[in-house]
Amino acid sequence: MKLYNFDLLAYPHVPVDAPRTPVPSSYFDPAKGAANYAEHLEEMAYCEELGFDGVVFNEHHYSAYGTMPSPNLIAAALSQKTKTIKIGVLGNILPLRNHPVRVAEEYAMLDCLSQGRLIAGFVRGIPPEYIWYGVNPSESRGRFQEAYDLIMTAWREPVWSYEGQFFKLHDCAIWPRPLQQPHPPIWIAARSAESIEWCVERRLPCAQVYQTTGQIEDTFGYYRSKAKEAGWEATPDKFILCRHTYIDETDQKARAHVEAAMAYFFTVFNRGFNEAVNKDAVSKELQAAMLSDRSFSYFREGNRERFDFSKMDYDGLLKSGYLIAGSPDTVAQQIQSQMQQVGADHFMGMFHIGNLSHDKVVRSLDLFAKEIMPRLH
Repeated sequence: MKLYNFDLLAYPHVPVDAPRTPVPSSYFDPAKGAANYAEHLEEMAYCEELGFDGVVFNEHHYSAYGTMPSPNLIAAALSQKTKTIKIGVLGNILPLRNHPVRVAEEYAMLDCLSQGRLIAGFVRGIPPEYIWYGVNPSESRGRFQEAYDLIMTAWREPVWSYEGQFFKLHDCAIWPRPLQQPHPPIWIAARSAESIEWCVERRLPCAQVYQTTGQIEDTFGYYRSKAKEAGWEATPDKFILCRHTYIDETDQKARAHVEAAMAYFFTVFNRGFNEAVNKDAVSKELQAAMLSDRSFSYFREGNRERFDFSKMDYDGLLKSGYLIAGSPDTVAQQIQSQMQQVGADHFMGMFHIGNLSHDKVVRSLDLFAKEIMPRLH
């Protein structure tokens, strides 16, 4: 099993009674923000010393939920603080990027800067970000797939041209090239039937997080079924499971620390996005633009609707699989159980939850590395 620390790099100083959609940028204290970046980078670099296989982070905009509008900058900084650990960006939001060639160039730079340690991730982003960026959501899937094809062409061909609906380029050659040839490993966050089928066609690994364990079992199961139809077997290395994760000496101590942090996560971070997408009729318009009637038809009965995890109590979060928390024995069992159920080989723990303090996160990482990692590796 491969083990990673997934970091949202959230800003933990927003008052719970602050406006949520959008949160005014006046609530961002630059001095506290600078300290927050430093603490997270310290935690990421520390993961190399602890024996993690990699550190992974993503891209978000207009929110305290994730203060990495350019995750490539964090990747570049981390590449100079570490020597062996994999650096995963999951990922650049291709439909919101001005040009995919820029993504190809920056990822190639990162692969060279890190001496070939980059995991290159691509995502479509979340609906509110299309509103805030003024991008037509009906073009999301087409822009994503075309941008991906263009990036692959740029990485594989010394001189190339591309003719698509959104991008038209002639006689191009990118500099630099990735150190890993023909390109770095690629991860995709995928949930809809259309996205999973697209991944299967290219045999790309699929990552999932904000679903119940049963739902993720359905998602990965659909991937396996489509791979089988295509004549190949999807092995566990094609699947990445991500979970909020916290470890303490006992189940009781873990609950005492992480229950409030999860409540803060849902109140300040998660609700901001949910409120943005649910305003008036925007949610229906976005869903119609970005998804189809069959997008989630593969789910078993009872798993098709999204769960509102923010309304669950602590025990409900544990039961759903959304949260993994407790003593080392408890957490090891929970991870092993979920990974076996969904059939994944890559586990990403979101160790920095909500407004957990830096010292608590480091202690959780220490316990994970000392008590749990030997059982999973």
